[in-house]
Amino acid sequence: RHSLEAACDAIEKIATDRLAASANLSDAYESSATFSSSSLVGVTNTVGAEEDTGRRQPKTQRPRDCWETARLVCPDHVWSDDVFWTSQRLLRHLTKILPTDTADADSDGEDSVSDDDGSNYEWMRLVTLIQQDLPLRLHQFRVATEANAVVLKRLYLVKCEYRAPFRAFLESHQTVQRAPGLDLVMRYLEGDEGDKKSGASGEESKTDKKDTLQDLLETPELIEALELERTIEQLEGRLAKGLFCFTELARVLDYKKIRLTFVAGVVDDAQPLHDILQRLKCCLCRKVGPETSQGIRPILLDLQGVPRDEDEPRPASNKGTSVEERVQIFIQQLQQLKIVCHTRHALVDDRKGDFFDVPSSVVKACSKLDAELLEARFRDWFDMVQRQKELAKNFNVLSEQIRKAEMETSIKAASPESLVLVKERLERLSQDRELRFEVLKAMAEDVCLREMNWKIILTEPPKDGVLALPNTSCAGLVGRAMQQAGEPLPIG
Repeated sequence: RHSLEAACDAIEKIATDRLAASANLSDAYESSATFSSSSLVGVTNTVGAEEDTGRRQPKTQRPRDCWETARLVCPDHVWSDDVFWTSQRLLRHLTKILPTDTADADSDGEDSVSDDDGSNYEWMRLVTLIQQDLPLRLHQFRVATEANAVVLKRLYLVKCEYRAPFRAFLESHQTVQRAPGLDLVMRYLEGDEGDKKSGASGEESKTDKKDTLQDLLETPELIEALELERTIEQLEGRLAKGLFCFTELARVLDYKKIRLTFVAGVVDDAQPLHDILQRLKCCLCRKVGPETSQGIRPILLDLQGVPRDEDEPRPASNKGTSVEERVQIFIQQLQQLKIVCHTRHALVDDRKGDFFDVPSSVVKACSKLDAELLEARFRDWFDMVQRQKELAKNFNVLSEQIRKAEMETSIKAASPESLVLVKERLERLSQDRELRFEVLKAMAEDVCLREMNWKIILTEPPKDGVLALPNTSCAGLVGRAMQQAGEPLPIG
């Protein structure tokens, strides 16, 4: 499992562009609208969250990567250094956890192991790969990057040259689209002047706008979805409270380098328990990382059967064909861990060559496991999420309607003096967008002419246009070779 995790981390570094994130905005546009409203973001975050889930980047293009693909298309100096030092760190870690006696035995040669013993032969291949093949290939990679250092540094400078003005224009374009339209503000300004001349009052129109907004906010589906969101959040807190003792147990065993051993009637197969401990130790952590989470989202996604990486089979702990079966298997594994805490000689400390006793505080907390209550809460959580997912199908349209109604209500309620200030600010935003486009245009034309001898002419996109990178099947620099070799590429 350590080797598999290290391989996935290395592939992620090799096949993705570290600078790609700087060209992608944190809040991308929807493909079907000019504005991505944040009014209903909290309604569907339980169903399809992409952050804090313990998953790696998906193979397909992510919605937030609307400006540039995350796949490595053009290598550079920063990418090569990052790949080398990350691979070297992972290799040192694998060498450190490799059993010394097995390593010494394997260093004598392959003749000491019979080809008939498949498991030993595969283990020898892994040891040879870690101790000999990978260090040699890593050294060759370092020599090759140093030989092409001038070109790689030049590519890095060119990429940095266009990224800053490109992102600046995208941000200004997004700001203009987030703001109310200038024609809308002018219409209300002219309406206020007309009301003053005629002596009419706009109170009735303001009331109509407020009533329209209130009707949208009181949509039955929206109210039910928000109530479900509140209930789901409370339920996740209770589930996390019940699982916290087992996450602490997993972290203690991982920190002490303790392994499960065979105990008749208690631990017949230690591998499934080892897998669930590896998953539990990454949940309810103080800091969020690529494999860690402050909540229990990784566990919930595992129970739903969502692969941790694309093209990767389901974890061994999720062999059930339905959510109910996977929940039952998970609860049974927790009960086994509770028994292990009370069983002597079930945990071994290889460093000290002795058995390990779980701290009494952890044993006491794990003993309070209520399997029936925990299983019922998991079932309730999944039922609520499914209902919430059904309700959220039309929320994109509703969110856009609420945004426009809020905007018109605020503008209608503003005084003429405030509307004048808003008009001036909108004009400044539009001018800033035009200036940033001129900078981007000059830079792009200069880079293309200088580096590739291309003469291009950029045209400014419309203010209400949706800028999005079309979906592409580009495999990047190393992705195509991996696909031809039949290897999965589980990252962007």
